[in-house]
Amino acid sequence: MKSRWTTYLLLAAVVAVWGVVAWRILAPARPAAPDVRPAIDTSAVPQIVAETLRLDYPDPFLKGVAAPTPAARSVVRRLPPAGKAEPKRRERVQLSHLGTVSAGGQTLHILTIGGRQYELSLRDTAAGFRLTGADRDSLYLEREGTVYGVKRCDE
Repeated sequence: MKSRWTTYLLLAAVVAVWGVVAWRILAPARPAAPDVRPAIDTSAVPQIVAETLRLDYPDPFLKGVAAPTPAARSVVRRLPPAGKAEPKRRERVQLSHLGTVSAGGQTLHILTIGGRQYELSLRDTAAGFRLTGADRDSLYLEREGTVYGVKRCDE
């Protein structure tokens, strides 16, 4: 080393910089200054609810694609002859989970059941299905004593 004086000066600068860094990390935070804003008359301002979800909005990715109308499909069902009872068949219904909205301690699960969207909380009923339970990756719906599991999509 050519000069001890330069070494001591650089050492003092390093200690000062690291001291400021340690003080910023370890020092307790100061109380924030009170936010002074002019009073606003809230009776004239409409309240905006942040926990809302708009359903039936136009999908921006499906512009120009014609949506199928419910009246476009027709179902023809043949009735059994008069003397015989038709065996009971289970109707196939499409169940899918679209998402979950949680706000204020309440959880709503958005489901599509047979092409219609429903918002269900625990123990709510829609289209004959009752939401009986939910865990980390599935929802459980009960209909006529049969429990159906639906995978959650928000994982």
